[in-house]
Amino acid sequence: MALRREPFFLCIVHFHQKTMLTFAHMILHRLHLSAQITRGLYLTDARRSAMGRVWQLLSRFTWELPQTLVGWLYSVGRALVGKVDRVDTLGGITFATKKGYSFGMGVSLGTFVDLWAAPWMQGEGDGYILGNQICMHEFGHTADSQRFGWLYLPVIGLPSLLNAMGKGDHSVFWTEIRANRHAMRYFSKNYSIAWNENGYPTENMA
Repeated sequence: MALRREPFFLCIVHFHQKTMLTFAHMILHRLHLSAQITRGLYLTDARRSAMGRVWQLLSRFTWELPQTLVGWLYSVGRALVGKVDRVDTLGGITFATKKGYSFGMGVSLGTFVDLWAAPWMQGEGDGYILGNQICMHEFGHTADSQRFGWLYLPVIGLPSLLNAMGKGDHSVFWTEIRANRHAMRYFSKNYSIAWNENGYPTENMA
């Protein structure tokens, strides 16, 4: 008995439907990640006092407004073009990660941390952040965002960026040491994390 073959135009229709479904799924996934990032604008650290949480929220739209706006636009923009694979939160800070890089790297802008994850950066939920020191280091930068406010970008962000683009050891630059100190204090106090000075020093020994 001869096999019945579908008309060529039906194959085209089926292929088109499958392609459209795949495209729709991709768009919805990116929108979902963007919504998760946007939700981070309103998350606060449950370990803070009631007034501390109120200030953390309000400062994003006042004292930290420049870096909040830049950080949100950058993180959402990455998500919309497919450069974010996962979104995690801890302590009121939002982490947007893209996997598949040979080394770990991060940028902290206000309440948003953008990460480029190396294969060894594994974990789920809080464990992802607590298990990868680069995440905690970038968290430390958010403390300076809250301290410096409108001066964060010119005083901390720009010098850090310029130094990272240079040829020296970025890990011992003063902005990075400050972030490590903030992170060490927060995570040792709240999560009993033993800070590893290797690559994330809290003192400049040069």
